[in-house]
Amino acid sequence: MSVQTQLTEGLRKIIERAGTPIRVQYFTTIYDDTYDESISLVQSGGDLWTSGVFFSLSNKPGHSDSILLEQGKLINGDSKLFIHGSLLLTGSELSIKITIGSPASIDTNYSLITPGPISYSVSNTPIYKVVYIRKIGGMGSLFNEQ
Repeated sequence: MSVQTQLTEGLRKIIERAGTPIRVQYFTTIYDDTYDESISLVQSGGDLWTSGVFFSLSNKPGHSDSILLEQGKLINGDSKLFIHGSLLLTGSELSIKITIGSPASIDTNYSLITPGPISYSVSNTPIYKVVYIRKIGGMGSLFNEQ
């Protein structure tokens, strides 16, 4: 069995034991001068359900999370999510909303924040990604989401 297969299988077992369901929604930016709001986000495709391991940030001195907190790139209340490496989370026209848990509720909606996603791979085989996420306030919608 190859190293890539062993690592992928190991991640699958971790997610199976400690994971929680997550919903990933992709949104595309639409520009339209016809309406008052010339920019809006429209969902692209259906909901993608998968699983991931959800963690609070670490505040241990020297840990990458605490360094990002000190730099102001993260704030208290942000979280991180470990997911399978093949999940698409980047794109110039994509905005992504992640909902933690099932059934989905407004107060468990998150958006991706910098830095991220951070991908880890072996011999060009994606193993897992770490994504920093921030809870979406208000009605649980992205800015300009339709």
